[in-house]
Amino acid sequence: MKASNYNFFFPYEADEDKMIAYNSFSNALALMDKDKYRVFREFCDKNTVITDKEFITQLKKGNFLIEDNYNELEFLRLRMLKGRYNSRNLSLTIAPTADCNFRCLYCYEKDIIKSDYMTPEVENKIIEFAEKEMKTISNFHVSWYGGEPLMNLESIERLSHRFIKLCDENNVSYEAGMISNGYLLTREICELLNNLKVAYIQITIDGPKDVHDKKRPLIDGSGTFDTIIGNLIACKDILPRISLRINTDKTNAEYIKDIIDILESHGVLGRVSPYLGMISPNNSEEEKSCFNTCDFSEIDFDFASQAILGRSLMANYPRRTASYCIADSVNGFVIAADGKLYSCYREIGDHDRCVGSLVDKIDINSNIYLEYMLSDPTTAPGCKSCNLLPVCMGGCPHMKHESGEDGCSKYKYVLDKYLGSVASRIKSSNKDDNVAINT
Repeated sequence: MKASNYNFFFPYEADEDKMIAYNSFSNALALMDKDKYRVFREFCDKNTVITDKEFITQLKKGNFLIEDNYNELEFLRLRMLKGRYNSRNLSLTIAPTADCNFRCLYCYEKDIIKSDYMTPEVENKIIEFAEKEMKTISNFHVSWYGGEPLMNLESIERLSHRFIKLCDENNVSYEAGMISNGYLLTREICELLNNLKVAYIQITIDGPKDVHDKKRPLIDGSGTFDTIIGNLIACKDILPRISLRINTDKTNAEYIKDIIDILESHGVLGRVSPYLGMISPNNSEEEKSCFNTCDFSEIDFDFASQAILGRSLMANYPRRTASYCIADSVNGFVIAADGKLYSCYREIGDHDRCVGSLVDKIDINSNIYLEYMLSDPTTAPGCKSCNLLPVCMGGCPHMKHESGEDGCSKYKYVLDKYLGSVASRIKSSNKDDNVAINT
């Protein structure tokens, strides 16, 4: 037997006689008595035999202890390939328009916003594309994107009805989500989106009114905060799952907690799940106001730890990753309003990063597509020896292309804090939880 390469051990602040034990390969969490931890350390450091058979069983159960011939990195690569080349799922991010009614200060799309709206011709090509996939898939997921997708609600409605019909006819599960600024989300539109199986919506509020309105104004510079909050209030009894993103940098970090009070005062806190988003700089000037990953991780933990905000107990627990996103998934594509295909939503509108086209009959044969699909963090120098690799799998593929840097997970910097918080909540709940393995 040997110790896993993906073990983590931290002191448990709530009980000085315990250690937190975590394995990123199995995602197992345990509270371990310190005397048992010392036994395990002696095994690792001095090859001292562990005589407690029950302890060995528990260590194996959590993958803290593995067989000598078990190659974790190779099995991790297998897990990645199975997820990346899973052809049973089809994921499309569709931008029915490149237009937007906002002019957010930090928007990476601000230089490519234009009044392009999806035509019936492009809609038909998307349906043809989906029809070809129907015979081999089990799950179909659509994410409506933009621009601001609700500025072309007609295309969303037409395509959704056709997607739902296709899936019903082929016994395929269908679900949709949306990334919207929330400005046009009236009660009438919310009811329509529910009927179109839009199960979740991501909306952004970047602080209280005066802060948000400076960062996320309309085209004419006027504020948007009151309308977004008004829409959430008007729809609070019929809202789908709402993820409320708070894009955070040095200019608004001190105000982010105010959003919780605002939501609570309007009775919508239990209907939405706020979380922080890290802003990536588009140029050297913006870089001055942006946090690095380490500093952002600390702020993110502080926010999450005092604001579960209707989210589940395990909302802040690390998750194992196979493929990182649709950019490195064989059946994942971004479709622009003009029918062009991209691997990453952050590259939409950048024709140099286009990987194909539904309208111009350009096959998916781009080197950019290969760049994403053939990247392998299990062989990358900065990743292959990292014991957090099963959680981040190399991080954001687009970030690697843009900066050449590994997109390290926030857990690299605050894993001990997140695990300690989760362990305490599980312990205080007095419930059996299969994530917590008591050794």
